[in-house]
Amino acid sequence: MPEVLLKLEVVLARHAGFCSGVRKAVVTVLAASKEGTEVYTLGPLVHNEMVGQYLAEHGVYSVSSVEEATGPVLVIRTHGVAPAVLEKARSRGLKVIDCTCPRVRRVQELAAEAAATGARVVIFGDPSHPEVAGIAGWAGDGAAVVSSAGELDKLELQEPTVLLVQTTASKEDFAAIKALFLEKVPGGKVFDTLCPETGLKQDEAIAIAESVDTMVVVGSATSANTGTMVEICRRLKPTYRVAGAGDLKPHFFTGCRRVGVTAGASTPDWTIKEVVERMEKGDFVAEDLQEVEKEPEIENEQEKDEVKKEAEEVEFAFEDALKVPQAGEQVAGTVVRAAEDEVFVDVGYKTEALLPKNEVYLSEGESLADKFTPGEEIEVTVLSVDDQDGKIVVSHKRLAKEKRWAELEQACAEGTTLEGKVKQVVPKGMVFDLGAGLEGFMPGSMVDLRYIPDFKGFLGTTVAFKVTECNREKDKIILSRKKVLEEEIARRKEEIFRTLEPGSVIKGIVRRLTNFGAFVDVGGIDGLIHISELSWERVAHPQEVLKVGDEIDVKVLEVIPEKERISLSLRAVQPDPWTRAVEEFKSGEIVKGKVTRLAAFGAFIELRPGVEGLAHISQLADFHVKHPSEVLKEGEEVSVKILEIKPVAKRISLSVKEARGVTPAAPAAAERNSASDGNVTLGDLFGDLFDEGKAGAADEGKDAAEEAGAAGDTSEANEASESDAGEEQE
Repeated sequence: MPEVLLKLEVVLARHAGFCSGVRKAVVTVLAASKEGTEVYTLGPLVHNEMVGQYLAEHGVYSVSSVEEATGPVLVIRTHGVAPAVLEKARSRGLKVIDCTCPRVRRVQELAAEAAATGARVVIFGDPSHPEVAGIAGWAGDGAAVVSSAGELDKLELQEPTVLLVQTTASKEDFAAIKALFLEKVPGGKVFDTLCPETGLKQDEAIAIAESVDTMVVVGSATSANTGTMVEICRRLKPTYRVAGAGDLKPHFFTGCRRVGVTAGASTPDWTIKEVVERMEKGDFVAEDLQEVEKEPEIENEQEKDEVKKEAEEVEFAFEDALKVPQAGEQVAGTVVRAAEDEVFVDVGYKTEALLPKNEVYLSEGESLADKFTPGEEIEVTVLSVDDQDGKIVVSHKRLAKEKRWAELEQACAEGTTLEGKVKQVVPKGMVFDLGAGLEGFMPGSMVDLRYIPDFKGFLGTTVAFKVTECNREKDKIILSRKKVLEEEIARRKEEIFRTLEPGSVIKGIVRRLTNFGAFVDVGGIDGLIHISELSWERVAHPQEVLKVGDEIDVKVLEVIPEKERISLSLRAVQPDPWTRAVEEFKSGEIVKGKVTRLAAFGAFIELRPGVEGLAHISQLADFHVKHPSEVLKEGEEVSVKILEIKPVAKRISLSVKEARGVTPAAPAAAERNSASDGNVTLGDLFGDLFDEGKAGAADEGKDAAEEAGAAGDTSEANEASESDAGEEQE
């Protein structure tokens, strides 16, 4: 026959490709390689040559033993390893990144727990597979690995014995092993440790295989779970394994029009996409290799019609027989209509399947019509098939519950944020409706970042959360809203630190007052207004200026992302009183002021709110003053003479004595204070009654020294005191 152009209809499995564990492992090792050090994986991270090549190009290399790892980082792949391997790696000083799949780690834990109680562990799986080897290392010396019912039958078993299964094994094969195990050891414990994601992939592959002419499984020849998928599909339809689009051959599709495609858990999405695109292009050319035997000629036309009709009837009957679903199968269907008590689903059989209301999980007040829309594609489990009247009864909730468990386990492993409705509040937390008949519990400590005494306000609301623990065996699902809030705060912090610029003026809300300043919320992050930045006036405590809850404008002074520190200023957005002071005051002018504080080196005198000047101790009186408190007291109003104004430094030098005039003799109080310690000087007794020339020279030298001290140009001691004074003025 002539060559024909194959036009293929491709049905792609929705769950084909990387599983969550593999995807997380790849992301983890690539992140580690970006730190600039070589990363080694103990065995291929993924059983896929193209992925291995990609990782090698990014500094991630596979080694077969711990000794071969010459770099500082060793990655344990998703299959896990025995505890002895971990100890060896750490003893060599390697940094170990453990990417063991959470589901595999659970099998390891079960094996270790069983061995610790003295039970013998039997593992069903491929003895050459690294996952099985690792589990055996946790199971103790008496562990046994079986890959078939025949091997299990040869074992001498007695209680206590535990049966575990490789996470990627076939569900059907495990069911047979489980039955045989319980026959041999009626009191034995069986743990179904099959990976839910693998189960979904297998169920989906079976459903697709039943509806197509040929199956293509994309994956490496070294991938165990891909091999299992191939075996499952081959039981139903001709099946071919390809590593990539280049392995596709025209003879795969001889006489084929509808082809199904699935892939192993180690197959990257891009490889699957290339395979599908290659088939959908329709550029395969093949010959119809089926030879049609010549039938004996029938002369009677009526006979010809009868033979043809009979052949058609046989063909139709054969096709119908192939399409009959079997009880326990998961099949895809299309919703035809939703009645009050049942849903009619087209599953490709001669009659529509019935989905009873009691086989559907409905929320409170939800109807079947609310949940299902005509034309919607759903997956159901076949409960029963009546061959006589062709009636098929299916269940939605059984598969829905399995899928929901898988979704929650994946969310737990990947840290995905989900949403759920609070159906009940209890003193210790909240109970969530997670759908598909599952409930989750959120402890009170996981509800919020702060303590919440009563959770009634959450009842009936939809809340975002993360799954922190997911245990099917104990039917335990623990949730956390706190982790979601922490992530939101972290994102807001990152955004604020990225966009906030020093010098900008922003709004904030006062959250807390302390002795040293005020903390202001500027969009989820608290910035600090130091007490010195609250006002141009001197402030004893922030509560004099602000109260909690005030919304204010502040200026950003400094942003330090690595320390998560933001410095703010309130006074910087207010008029600077020094600007007016410079215009108002002149050197030599006599003005009034209020003594605000006394220091060892002088007195601070407020001339206007927010504007202070310093009267050096040498400018307080015409006699020797040991401390400003001898002549002044805080709160006192005095007249002062402005000696010098420094606008840039925001300093004003003042003189009390020049404003008061020259006093001929020291006050009695000063004399008493000077004499009280028994040390009396001539200057204390006679003031400036010395020789006029000498006294004048001494006064001039003293004034010059004092003025130089105010400017910071005198002795080391004066420099220290004036530095302190300057800081106090600022």
